[in-house]
Amino acid sequence: MKHVLSLADIRPQDRRFVGGKAFSLAVMAQHGIQVPAGLVVTTRAYEHFVSATGLRGRILLELNRKSFKDLRWEEMWDASLRLRHLFLTTPMPEDLAASLTKALGPRLPERCVIRSSAPGEDSRKASFAGLHASFVNVAGIEAVLEHLKLVWASLWSDAALLYRRELGLDVKKSAMAVLIQDMVAGEKSGVVFGQNPQDPSQAVIEAVYGLNQGLVDGTVEPDRWILDRETGVILTYHPAPKRDIVLPGEEGVRLTPLLPEQTQVPPLTEAEVAQVHHLARRSEVLFGAPQDMEWTFAGEELVTLQSRPITT
Repeated sequence: MKHVLSLADIRPQDRRFVGGKAFSLAVMAQHGIQVPAGLVVTTRAYEHFVSATGLRGRILLELNRKSFKDLRWEEMWDASLRLRHLFLTTPMPEDLAASLTKALGPRLPERCVIRSSAPGEDSRKASFAGLHASFVNVAGIEAVLEHLKLVWASLWSDAALLYRRELGLDVKKSAMAVLIQDMVAGEKSGVVFGQNPQDPSQAVIEAVYGLNQGLVDGTVEPDRWILDRETGVILTYHPAPKRDIVLPGEEGVRLTPLLPEQTQVPPLTEAEVAQVHHLARRSEVLFGAPQDMEWTFAGEELVTLQSRPITT
């Protein structure tokens, strides 16, 4: 298994090396659904890092101080803090840095989105939504390599450890792949639940102006549409107070006031709502289950950022 694969090169047998998020995007791209171009730093790179630096032993030492199932939350928090500090302060081995630079450097876009894609993430049994790190608007190979370590470190956050314990997963076998995508600076973005967890006959669409980051992290309240799941007919529309928009900054993102004319207008037209609903239905057919999807409109083009089964 290579350290880096493109979405176009990923095959079904690669899922355990590229993680659920990257695998779903690869499947969609290979079936004609528009997704940002992307590269995946596979779990092989993570395994190389923890083995060559001795971190694998340090991880086991931290996790074996006490039976994992018996760790109190504050003990888990302390272990997590120490592990993440080790990841962030340990230099990347020269051979791994050279391999990644060679594979990524010539193909990096000017601006990247860097996201976790752990095996077991975004499956029907576990979503890990929001538990692993992601970063927007990253530029240059040196910054990308540093952000790889930040994503790897997030595998050992206290919340991620607690979630694995609740699911009964073997935390000692944890590994992390990382998805590096072209940054798509959409004018309007959102999420769609192909099936409303509270009413199976409905679908739900939420949308904001600007980047999806504002909706996902709770900075910007979204407008919400409830639709008939089968027909796509809009049943109800719930507007939100519209004040701010999240946009790309020089680095990362910035929060800025909306234009006055946007504060009174829904971010999506009815035709765009129908497009998003059609995308959710198409993805459901492809994956065989209702999907929780992130998307953005870049001009008139609807781009899928993520698709995973709905978990409750």
